[in-house]
Amino acid sequence: MRMMGSIARALLSGRARFESSLRTAAGRGAAELGAGSRILDSGSIYNIRAARAAVRIGEHSLIAGELLTFAHGGQISIGDWCYVGAGSRIWSAASIRIGDRVLISHGVNVHDCDSHPKDPLQRHRHFVEIATTGHPARVDSLASAAIVIEDDVWIGFNAIIMKGVTVGKRSIVAAGTLVTKSVPADTVLIGGSTRQAGP
Repeated sequence: MRMMGSIARALLSGRARFESSLRTAAGRGAAELGAGSRILDSGSIYNIRAARAAVRIGEHSLIAGELLTFAHGGQISIGDWCYVGAGSRIWSAASIRIGDRVLISHGVNVHDCDSHPKDPLQRHRHFVEIATTGHPARVDSLASAAIVIEDDVWIGFNAIIMKGVTVGKRSIVAAGTLVTKSVPADTVLIGGSTRQAGP
């Protein structure tokens, strides 16, 4: 019985590696991937812009979440030795720059735009266009602002990083935290409250 469990685990592990290699190969068509970087079996790249240089991933990074650029714009840059957890979404209409050695847990949302217009009539027209012909190549009424996540940041599960935010080097964003304002370097942010990071 123990041997059957070992065989099953080995088969599942082999399947995950195979699926990851297929996703990584597909990812290379949609993005610039550095040496040793992989798109894991739960990861995906939706580069709606269809500009391969719009999504860049450094070396030895693992992507288990979703990276998306909109048809009308967006740039995603991820450094070396980073991790993006399963169920996390990094969506860009402007620019999202992630430094080196950044750990993004599962279920994190990083959005540099509002995704839809604030005006209800424009919002409905925008939705109809997406539903009938796909994401529009030109959108004038979406608020967006660049996001920067600097080196050695750790973002806990289910955190939300909104447009215009910079998270400073070595900072920690605790699980479930909504980040609407920039975070200084060496800070722990817990539900909007900050304290200096320490060992």
